[in-house]
Amino acid sequence: MELPQAVSRLLALPLDERNRRYRELITLNEHDMSRDWFQLLFEQELAQRKQRGQDFTSMEVGSLLARIVRADGSIHEPTAGNGGLLIRTLWESQQRVLPWEWFPSEHQVECWELSDRSIPLLLLNLSIRGVMGVVYHGDVLELSVKARYLLLNRKDDVLGFSEVVRTDSGMIVRKEVGV
Repeated sequence: MELPQAVSRLLALPLDERNRRYRELITLNEHDMSRDWFQLLFEQELAQRKQRGQDFTSMEVGSLLARIVRADGSIHEPTAGNGGLLIRTLWESQQRVLPWEWFPSEHQVECWELSDRSIPLLLLNLSIRGVMGVVYHGDVLELSVKARYLLLNRKDDVLGFSEVVRTDSGMIVRKEVGV
């Protein structure tokens, strides 16, 4: 039950220490970056199914969707959860090219998640994979935001990690409509 808080503490560490622990996590998970390592644990122990109807896309369905969609370029995920579908989609995209031909800046994500429990895991899952983009902690239907996080992979390296930078909280996101 304390996994989200432990992950939040990990994300708050100085980058050198955080990156050292990231490398340990990768080794513990046998270097398998193709899936969300926390999905089964989260579904069984932390999901808020009754309170919020929270459920997760199975790994098999995620793999199938990622192959069908073949997302290249930026990706928008309005209900990201821990990021399992994003992980599979990005993984499938990476498998179609050589590692030195895939740049995080060309595959940025914009995602939303409402759950306080999921946000730390989402940020970990994306930053440990070097993803670039924006994560909104808030309600995508109301466009209300508790926090916004920028994911920065300064070297634009598919094998690098992303910094997680928290920005303005309590804002309302509005899109301007041109006339």
